[in-house]
Amino acid sequence: MSCSPDSIIYDEVRGEYICIETGEVLVDHVPDFGPEWRVFVNGEVSGKERAGAPVTNKVHDYGLNTRVDRSSVKGRKLDTLNERIRRLNVREKRHSKALTLMNDVISRLDIPASHQLKEATGLIINKLVKNGLIKKKNMRAMVAASIIIAAKNLGIPINNKRVMELCHVTTQEVWNAELKICRDSGVRVRAKPLDPRTYLGNMASKIGLHQSTIALAAKLLARAKAEGLTSGKGPKGLAAASLYIASLLLGERRTQRDISTLVEVSEVTIRNRYRDLINNLVIYVNL
Repeated sequence: MSCSPDSIIYDEVRGEYICIETGEVLVDHVPDFGPEWRVFVNGEVSGKERAGAPVTNKVHDYGLNTRVDRSSVKGRKLDTLNERIRRLNVREKRHSKALTLMNDVISRLDIPASHQLKEATGLIINKLVKNGLIKKKNMRAMVAASIIIAAKNLGIPINNKRVMELCHVTTQEVWNAELKICRDSGVRVRAKPLDPRTYLGNMASKIGLHQSTIALAAKLLARAKAEGLTSGKGPKGLAAASLYIASLLLGERRTQRDISTLVEVSEVTIRNRYRDLINNLVIYVNL
């Protein structure tokens, strides 16, 4: 007897396709390839939740590992043995060290979007390991370059010098690593610089400026971008200069030296960007 497709239902409990018109079992013992949604406590189902953590790029095995309770001596021995089994060769050990360094560096940067940056950087490092580009000598430079590239792609402002300090590498080493990544791995790097406005919130917090000053600085930068004044200029210098101008206009006076010290932008850069904005923008002040 044939059944119409509209009358066929799937019984998740029994794994059967059943015709509701005739009651006939069309297919039985159908395997379920979806995620496990049941939670067992003491051998009994206690709830319906997604079993296990999602796949992540922050660890070398993508989070598909077995966790062993280390509260007992036997558990610690089993966990040690499990760790040895997970890392079978030199490449996987190097992969694990690179991701451990990456997670530690990004955590110490103290940025709001650290989880997103870790996932993006981990994806780049996974590609580099797969292509055999991470070696023992260049691992720290590759990790630093991967973090900087991922931050550019995501539009997340970070302190590149701080990244290099935490990875114990020089500017030249990171530059060489970036060239190698772009040339040999196929990782896409965004060519255009970051929007200066992304730095305003963090800088204003360090300087101690009000929200109204941040809003005015953002308007100045938006107008400067429309006039083509931001092209070819560093975003941090533009952000610092706009905050300096906004603080003067709204009575929250800060010296260029104070701003330079707090946001780690040289006084010369702030002075030059200040002149660029003042000389090319028409600013009306209500007295």
